[in-house]
Amino acid sequence: MVRFIMAEYREMPYEEKIADILGYTKMVEDFAQHLVKKELGEERLLELQKIWKQGTQSIPEESSIKNKYELVYKNFMYKWVTANNFMGKYQGENGTGKYMQAAILAWKKKYSRDAFALKTVGYISHKIEFEILAKKFAYKLQAFSPFKVVELNKNRMILEVAPCKIIMDQNGNDFCVMACQNIIPSWLQNELNIKMNSSRHGANCTAIFEPFNS
Repeated sequence: MVRFIMAEYREMPYEEKIADILGYTKMVEDFAQHLVKKELGEERLLELQKIWKQGTQSIPEESSIKNKYELVYKNFMYKWVTANNFMGKYQGENGTGKYMQAAILAWKKKYSRDAFALKTVGYISHKIEFEILAKKFAYKLQAFSPFKVVELNKNRMILEVAPCKIIMDQNGNDFCVMACQNIIPSWLQNELNIKMNSSRHGANCTAIFEPFNS
């Protein structure tokens, strides 16, 4: 369950979590396949597609909404991490570096409208901009893991995740390093002038968000 301090509480329903994770999955499929085809060729693209097909699970219609979310989540994590490993297999660190850059660009493109809207609000008040971002970002992050907001004001938001659902996934550690520690902080800094610092303690994590101009 999510708890907001000094903010209105809203919990994301499973239907919305599924829709968000499917959106991220589509993002991965698009940029990863484009990158592999460009860098490694058609034959390697077919190889990656085969790996994805063998390693992902179908979603039974009769499953509960919670089980559907769990399967969609696992499939997303699997595709993200195996595509990165695939680039590393054939191009080493150079390949995983290219994957990281492609992922950053894809994330930026996916949230370009939100970034523009928040920047527009920022012309009125940088403090209002951060509050809006913090509340919206905290809500959207529920698709990835349950957490609680232990502090939220005009200058800082602190999230505590115990345990982190991402880390509990078999592919979660690699995703955490790529996305939570690199891609998301880079996007927040470059697009919204927000700094993000996270600290992991086993399967638990604390993430602090602050505006650079605070």
